[in-house]
Amino acid sequence: MTTILIRTLIIYVALILTMRLMGKRQIGELEVTDLVTTLLISEIASLPITNQEIPVSYAIIPMITLLVLEVLSSFVLVRTPALKRIVSACPTVIIQNGVLQQQALTDLRISIEELMSEIRQQGLTALDQVEYAILEKNGKLTVLPKAKYSNPTLEQLGIDAKDEPLMHVVFCNGSYSRVGLRLIEKDRAWLDGCLKKQKLQPRDLFCVMANRNGELLPIPKSHQRRDQK
Repeated sequence: MTTILIRTLIIYVALILTMRLMGKRQIGELEVTDLVTTLLISEIASLPITNQEIPVSYAIIPMITLLVLEVLSSFVLVRTPALKRIVSACPTVIIQNGVLQQQALTDLRISIEELMSEIRQQGLTALDQVEYAILEKNGKLTVLPKAKYSNPTLEQLGIDAKDEPLMHVVFCNGSYSRVGLRLIEKDRAWLDGCLKKQKLQPRDLFCVMANRNGELLPIPKSHQRRDQK
C-alpha cells in the first residue's frame, strides 16, 4: 500500500510539472499536437500506478520526452505557418455576408439544428439576423449579427464613457497578493498606508481589491453567529 501511495505521489507531481510547462490552454483550445501529447501522457502516467512491476522511471522518461517534443513542435509551428496550416485546424466560415455556406456545414458534419442552437445562445432568433458565423480553431462558434440586430455602442449613442481601470485582488485571507499589487503598479507599503488611512485592520478583512487609480474596495469578514438554544 505504501509503495502504491509513493508511486502515485511521484507520478502526480510529475504530471503537474509537465502540464504546467505545457502551458495554460484548456482542452477546448488545444492544438492537435497538444491534444495528442496530453492523451499520451495521461496513458503513460497510469502504467506504473496500476502495475507495480513497471519502474516509475518508465513513465517519467517518456513524459519528459513528450514534453520536449511538444515544446519543440510548438516552436517550429509558430515559425513555419505553412506547416502549422497542415497540422492545425483552420477557422471555417459557415455564414458569410448573411448567406449560409451549405457545403461548409456538410464538410463540418454540423446540422442546421446545431447551428441554430448556437445562434440562439448568442441572443439571436433567426438565421437571417446573422452576418457572419465562423467556426474557430478551438471549436467555438463566433456569431456576428447584422448591424440592425446588434447592440449599439456608447459611441453610436453619442455617450462619452469613461474607461474604468480593472480591479485586482491585492489582499486575501490574510495574505498580500504580489501579483495583484504588481498589476496595479503598487506595493505593500502603499496598501498598508491606504488601509491605515481608512482605519482598517488586515485581520478584519476578507479581501481587498484595488486598481491603478488607487481606488480600494475592502470587503470585511462576515461574522456569523450561531443561534444559541
